[in-house]
Amino acid sequence: MIKEADYNTYLHSQRLKAPALLLGEELELENDKLGDLMLLAELHDLGKIIISNDILVNDGPLNESEWQQIKEHPVTGFQIAYTSLDMVDVAEGILTHHEWWDGSGYPLALKGEDIPLAARIIAVVDAYDVMKYGRNYKPAMSDQEIIEELTVSSGIQFDPLLVKIFIDLNFN
Repeated sequence: MIKEADYNTYLHSQRLKAPALLLGEELELENDKLGDLMLLAELHDLGKIIISNDILVNDGPLNESEWQQIKEHPVTGFQIAYTSLDMVDVAEGILTHHEWWDGSGYPLALKGEDIPLAARIIAVVDAYDVMKYGRNYKPAMSDQEIIEELTVSSGIQFDPLLVKIFIDLNFN
């Protein structure tokens, strides 16, 4: 479904699986939680399937209406995933993967450990992937720049413990 709607989002989602699994294993998550985490990595941007491709591939700044559509993708993805009883935990992660540790994220303005762990993991690896591979509107960053950005955003956007573990696993 995502692959057909937006191939770049599909590739991005596939790249999240390995670092998410590595982080989940380091946190000693149980196998069922690791399975949910892999599914969340794959489906976290599910709600983007209803966003116009013109917005998704835009290489300039988004206007307010376009930005609003982007910000609604977690809710849309949640609504799609929640229709399956087997996907309740994954749906919750889809809904909350853009929440920030300090409470300034969206759509629910959750804070700290009120954000589900799987969503906090995806937030880190999602941002890492965007920094490493870039986007049509943002060039890729060097490893040093990524480390600096993750460190600066630790405790603001990201769970500080997860950032520390992620950097230790991937850059040391």
